[in-house]
Amino acid sequence: MDSGFWIAQGALLGNQFAIDTVSNNVANVNTVGFKSSSTNFADLLYQTTSEGTASTNPLQVGLGSQVAANSLNLSQGSIQPTSTATNIALNGNGFFMVQNGPSSNPNYYFTRAGDFSFDANNNLVDPSGNFVVGWMASPSSSGTGFTLSENPTTGIPTTSAGVMNISNYQKVPAAASTYVKMQGNLDPASSVTQYAQALPTSDFSMLYDSNGNSLNVQPGNNFAVSYNGGTTYHIYEYQPSGTAATPGTEGFSTINDLITKMNQDIQSDTGMTNSVGFNNGQITIANSGSSNISVKVLPTSQVPSLPTSVTPSDNASLDQLVEPLSQPIAPGQSISSSTINADSYTMQATFYDSTGTKHNLNITFTKSAYNKTNSTTTWDWQANLPNNDATLSNNTGQIVFDSNGGLDPSITSPTINISSFNSGASNMSLQLNFWNTSNANYSGNQFTGLTQFGMNSNTSSISSDGSASGMLQSVNFNASGDLVGIYSNGNSYTIGKVAVANFTNPQGLAQVGSNLFQITANTDSPQTIASKSYIGVAGEGTRGTISPSSLEQSNVDLNTQLTNMILYERAYQANTKSLQTMDQVIQTAIQLKQ
Repeated sequence: MDSGFWIAQGALLGNQFAIDTVSNNVANVNTVGFKSSSTNFADLLYQTTSEGTASTNPLQVGLGSQVAANSLNLSQGSIQPTSTATNIALNGNGFFMVQNGPSSNPNYYFTRAGDFSFDANNNLVDPSGNFVVGWMASPSSSGTGFTLSENPTTGIPTTSAGVMNISNYQKVPAAASTYVKMQGNLDPASSVTQYAQALPTSDFSMLYDSNGNSLNVQPGNNFAVSYNGGTTYHIYEYQPSGTAATPGTEGFSTINDLITKMNQDIQSDTGMTNSVGFNNGQITIANSGSSNISVKVLPTSQVPSLPTSVTPSDNASLDQLVEPLSQPIAPGQSISSSTINADSYTMQATFYDSTGTKHNLNITFTKSAYNKTNSTTTWDWQANLPNNDATLSNNTGQIVFDSNGGLDPSITSPTINISSFNSGASNMSLQLNFWNTSNANYSGNQFTGLTQFGMNSNTSSISSDGSASGMLQSVNFNASGDLVGIYSNGNSYTIGKVAVANFTNPQGLAQVGSNLFQITANTDSPQTIASKSYIGVAGEGTRGTISPSSLEQSNVDLNTQLTNMILYERAYQANTKSLQTMDQVIQTAIQLKQ
């Protein structure tokens, strides 16, 4: 008979345990990262009076209930944004790691509460002062900021996890630039909006007038100049480089070619050291003698007594260009042609020297030649420093485009040399990455960097590495769990990464208070626990991602908890009735004896 007392007592204790669990859940309804628990019951033992036979059922009476488990509810809590950069929330599986005790043999704990901050020693800690576990970056081998080496497959850093401390990340040194990457277009059209004064080496077939319209000089185009008032005319004929001129004419390809021929002729015809030059984009004739020089310029078709070997091939644009030279020149005076322009475009970049001083760099591209045989166009490039704050060398060259507007695959990105900085910086080399690729060369696509399409010249993007020195201004986390430092030089670097642990059986973790859990023997395999292979990063495997500047709220559902409270309270009341009934039964038995 006394078993009834023990059955009721066990039930009272079990329901009291369940009420305590509900009370704890309700008490933590506003606790960051809290995970609720639920009590599960199981029947206890059975007293068998008669075992079943072929024709009868077993005769048994139960001996009560027991608490079988108090299970963690690890469902996701709601994510609440905050204004604190060091607050992070896990959206999905996993736990943040914190540690205390000696660094050589720390005690690890696990939490869903990401309300972290930095202490006076620049350690990232939880509200109890436990150190947050993660990885910290190393100084970059290139001298630019920091780098965090990671396994390319898992994304887990290759160094050992430890305390996240930012004391060594308060400043970054200056780093000299090593490259300038560029992407843009160079317009090959016959009429352009961006042009500049031609160079002496420019081929006449590539030249434009003062309005940006092509001179459209073709092989065989010619014009005539007399340096003695029309007595003798010299016929100057354009021919591509390497092509002989028509008998009776003087061939030229570039501006320099024409200047050389005109110099020879004017000195021969006048008997004086008069000179023809090219200044500020114009052909100039200077009279250094003591008497007037009468220069006459005519289209070849208008030259009297033209040799029969010469076929006139007038070019109106070319004639108009040199027509201003047709006039008398007094001693000590000079005359000039119209301005000769070239299709030219300048890309403007910046770079840093070893002291962190920022410099401007201009790279000017000038269309210089067209090869009809293989339909390629050549552009000359020249780099210069507009502020003249250093000395450049190896700063000129050529690039070639094919008929599709793509860079010729054989083109390599050049390296210019910079020395004698006004800032006192060390000499440096700077690669001009015309391909805009990681290896600065052709990588299977001709259109990754510079192109020559039929549209206005433009710069799509231009960038360089290197930086000035900088002081740490602030830190924040991203969705991958990277701790990003933002510096006064305008750059940001990944300086750390928070660890995220995950277990085969997270229900096996033991709650130890202060939002912390601890590993037990039932959390994971002994091998996993011993090797700490439960440590990973956000987004790896089944681990969740990070919600920056956010906190995960408690997953306690008040409606469910209050409902359970009523159920457990009713069960408790009912079991007290069992005790009262057993007491009355015993009293009745005693009275029977009396």
